[in-house]
Order: sequence, then structure tokens, then C-alpha cells
Amino acid sequence: MAAPFGGHPNLATYIVWLKSEHQGLVQSGYSTDGKGKSHALTKLSVPSGASVVVVGMSQAEFLVPTMVSYLDRRLGVKSPWFSI
Repeated sequence: MAAPFGGHPNLATYIVWLKSEHQGLVQSGYSTDGKGKSHALTKLSVPSGASVVVVGMSQAEFLVPTMVSYLDRRLGVKSPWFSI
């Protein structure tokens, strides 16, 4: 992927990479807040037990370098994309 973030993946691409390289698991769904508003949830996890929940982000949305770094750090992996 090229633009808009210099080759950064969207969340769906990150998920495909995580599943193929680290046997990652993904669960998607929706949850409501105290006011009844619905929010998209995507839970990413790896066999070691590390996991992260991404809230309110479409899987088509591109990841900025800080988000790539956050996901990598929480999951204990090193993805091929630039991160800060």
C-alpha cells in the first residue's frame, strides 16, 4: 500500500499479517456505551496471550506510525511497517 502514510497498512492488512505471521486471532463486534451508542470493536490476540482491543476504527482505516507501534508493543510483535 502506498499513500496516505508512506506504505502503512490499513487495519485489515495488519490483521492479515498478524494471522499469517503470528497465528493471530481476531474477534470483531459491537458494544454499546452508557448512552446506548454503538461502537465497533476489534480484538487482536496472539498465542502468548497478549491482546489489544481497537475501538471505533474501521478495518479499512489506515494506521499511522504511532498506532502501528502501539499494536506491535501490546502484542509483542515487530511488524514490517514503520512505527514510532
